[in-house]
Amino acid sequence: MPPITGDTMLTRLAFAALLLAAAAFSARAAQVTVGGAAIALPPPSGFCELSPTEPSDKRMITTLTDLLEKSGNKLLAMSAHCQQLRDWRTGKRQLLDDYAQYQTPIGSMDKPPSETVAQTCSTLRQEGNKILENQMPDIKARVESTLSKIKMNETSFLGVLAEDSNACYAGLVQKIHTEAGTDKTQITVFAITIIKDKSVFSYRFSVYQNPKTADAVLGKIKADVAALMSANR
Repeated sequence: MPPITGDTMLTRLAFAALLLAAAAFSARAAQVTVGGAAIALPPPSGFCELSPTEPSDKRMITTLTDLLEKSGNKLLAMSAHCQQLRDWRTGKRQLLDDYAQYQTPIGSMDKPPSETVAQTCSTLRQEGNKILENQMPDIKARVESTLSKIKMNETSFLGVLAEDSNACYAGLVQKIHTEAGTDKTQITVFAITIIKDKSVFSYRFSVYQNPKTADAVLGKIKADVAALMSANR
């Protein structure tokens, strides 16, 4: 398989955010098998998994699974803020604002990742540094500068937001005109991890509220990754 370039990686990692712009009860970890490895995928605290037994959930899962596969990723699990999910299922709300996903690249499901987390983070950082805003060390300033430039229905890469021994964390910001006819600004933070020698991408989607939103979402996904690591020791 040819090497994954920075541009290809960004396209793949950003694809879920682009697909879910308009869309968007068990608390037990989903159990999936990736290339023969059994992996537990705990939903974030306060989140509930979408279930194929719920008609509305099944439609979303089926649509996203098909679309993500075209981009080279497999949807492993999706969850949402429990109250939002209950209201969405009963038609009390049209959109999910706070939701999460686990994905894995289809091309490497049966083989170890071609790069370490640190190497992948280096690649993403190089891509981010090509954008002037991402040379700003302060995340709040980076988000505000980016928001001042992007237009409706555009997405911008925020660069690498953090890195630790477990994962590389990066972000995206979008201005969205939703299917419900409303406008919103969405912050997406994703984490690239390796679980049992398999690549696992964790995503957190939230609505931009103020300059502190990206930092807040980053803190939440770090907790998600810690729970993911703990569930798979």
